[in-house]
Amino acid sequence: MTKKYKWEIKGLSAGKSFKTSAKIILQRRLKSLTNTIKKFLNEETSENLHQIRIALRRLRYNMEIFISCFDKEIFIAFYQEVAKLQDMTGTKRDLDVLADNVKSFSSGGKDVDSFLGEVEEKNRKLKDELTLELMKFTHGSELKDFNKMIL
Repeated sequence: MTKKYKWEIKGLSAGKSFKTSAKIILQRRLKSLTNTIKKFLNEETSENLHQIRIALRRLRYNMEIFISCFDKEIFIAFYQEVAKLQDMTGTKRDLDVLADNVKSFSSGGKDVDSFLGEVEEKNRKLKDELTLELMKFTHGSELKDFNKMIL
């Protein structure tokens, strides 16, 4: 199959079973997520963080469609890890956007600087926690077990 659109997934066709299609889609989404995490860990930019959020969302919502095809215990354990990372990346991104918006709408001042200092400190702590969680995720048993299950 030749891809016409960026969202098309190589290997899918109308004749594939639901479970076979699920495996193909989840493998693709998982590969995209792990590649995006590697890119972020090498270069921690807000854009790379945003791309992780997108990859997590795509994987998670596709997982919700295909839960009936797989072992529930392994599936749910992995799903919970994905949901946790999606929450963490969302909070981190929200802090980035908040700080940017306050800076762009503010004329400065002691109160604003104090507030931004608090936001930036919380953001630094969250970045460290997120980096650790992403590294755990990429080396964790939930990912390995899920990956085996969808191969």
